[in-house]
Amino acid sequence: NNTKEKVKKKGYFRTTPKTKNIISVRRKLICPKHKCVLLRTNKESKQTITDMVFTKNTIRKRVVCFKGVKSYCQECSRYYLPPKIEQIKRKHLGHNFQSWIVYQRLYLRLPYGIIKTNLEELFNEKISPASISNSIKYISKYYRYTDRHNLAEILKSPFIHADETIVNVLGKEHYVWVFSNGSQIYFRITKTRENKIVKDTLKNYDGVLISDFYPGYDALKCKQQKCWVHLIRDINDDLWKYPFDNEFESFVNELKKIMIPIFMTIERFGSKKRYLKKHIKQVGNFYKCHIENVYYNSEIALHYQKRFIKNRKKLFVFLELDNIPWNNNMAERALRHIAVQRKISTFFAEGVNDYLLLLGIMQTCRFKKQSFLQFLISGKKTFD
Repeated sequence: NNTKEKVKKKGYFRTTPKTKNIISVRRKLICPKHKCVLLRTNKESKQTITDMVFTKNTIRKRVVCFKGVKSYCQECSRYYLPPKIEQIKRKHLGHNFQSWIVYQRLYLRLPYGIIKTNLEELFNEKISPASISNSIKYISKYYRYTDRHNLAEILKSPFIHADETIVNVLGKEHYVWVFSNGSQIYFRITKTRENKIVKDTLKNYDGVLISDFYPGYDALKCKQQKCWVHLIRDINDDLWKYPFDNEFESFVNELKKIMIPIFMTIERFGSKKRYLKKHIKQVGNFYKCHIENVYYNSEIALHYQKRFIKNRKKLFVFLELDNIPWNNNMAERALRHIAVQRKISTFFAEGVNDYLLLLGIMQTCRFKKQSFLQFLISGKKTFD
């Protein structure tokens, strides 16, 4: 009597929708193996695809049945499907439909259950969670070229933003790395914070790397510009921690005297070395008077003295070259979507690489001020 009956979970079965929208497709003519002419047969082949049609003001579901006849090769004794049907066999959702699913999942951050409900209520289309996963895989595979192209364009840039953040993958910490030229984004994930991914990605790069103060970036041979936003944030935090440290406060005031005019010049003229090079002498005087051959009693002032000595060649590169950002805001903006998503849900090992590839496409659209959904349904693989 105490035995509980096992409740079997009902499996998902999709019924092929009926449609009057039938498109006849040409049969295959030449055997790909023997290069001989294929014989026409009476064996019918068909594949039904559910897709979406996007117009300026509407979205509607469209069901199309592709129908044709098989061809036969006498040399290899096998039947061949029409090329169009061969291309879409075992598929039941079209590119636009799957693009809409990806848009719902990435851009709107909707969980699988809500996406499934939306499809049922808005389009009377029932799909399984596996179909959602497969759609993400399909669109990710479709845009692998775009991902590689983005990286190639980033590596051509005179500067690259790099940053990393922690994500939870099934209870274990992983690190997502981002590389950007300010308009194109490239994501990768690693199990540790070791800098191998940075060295492998940027091994031949000879521009300027813009990053925070994580020591892993220091192994690269290219020029580097450290993020002043990170440094200023650290200084402000320490001013609150040491409110009565007059020596440290004096040090910060001297730093302000050189940095505020620099930022005012950038605000007025942009990051042009012809306007910024005049500040190089002031930076040299600051190091001479307040960094080199100066002894600080304050522990925190001594800490920043060492930090400025260590990073001297990496703090003021933006004064010497044109259009080099003094902050790493672009990389942080690219990672912000992940920071929000990790509060909503964890990531799964199987799909995280597909997710990050598509996130790179989405963030590239955002930085280029293009519609992510329109880019997906356009079928384009490169950006304007």
